[in-house]
Amino acid sequence: MAARKLTSEDLKQIEELAKGWGKIVVRQHWGEQGPGLDVTLDQMEEVAMAAVRSLLAGTLEVATLRQAIQLGEEQPCPDCGRMCPLQREQRPIVVRTGSTFEHDEPKAHCPACRRDFFPSASGAETEHARLQPGGSEQDRASGGPGKVASTGRQNSRRRR
Repeated sequence: MAARKLTSEDLKQIEELAKGWGKIVVRQHWGEQGPGLDVTLDQMEEVAMAAVRSLLAGTLEVATLRQAIQLGEEQPCPDCGRMCPLQREQRPIVVRTGSTFEHDEPKAHCPACRRDFFPSASGAETEHARLQPGGSEQDRASGGPGKVASTGRQNSRRRR
């Protein structure tokens, strides 16, 4: 299935949904009356940012997990084509906002080639990989629109 570009209407619906969740956060944190008069805007923003970070992490954890499930139980080795069972390994991913989420990364080991590979960053659509290989600390810090940086582990071929 080809990726569909988000429309302005899609984004508006997502924003409205998240705005509704903001009302829930206020009610859960401060109760039905909302924050007292002693609560500063800075404190309100701190609560909102905690909610934003958690919403971001939860969204990315679920989205990447659902992508990984679509890979199935086995993937072909990029070198020899042998079907290899997939395993999952948890690792933190730092995204362009500086937030971190736990990625349940699919990986496989080919006994014939004696190499590990990561199907999420390899295969026929390498240029469209959802997870980009990690770069230097400076690369991760600078980020860039649309870039997802890893926390230091390279998604490159490893020989044993």
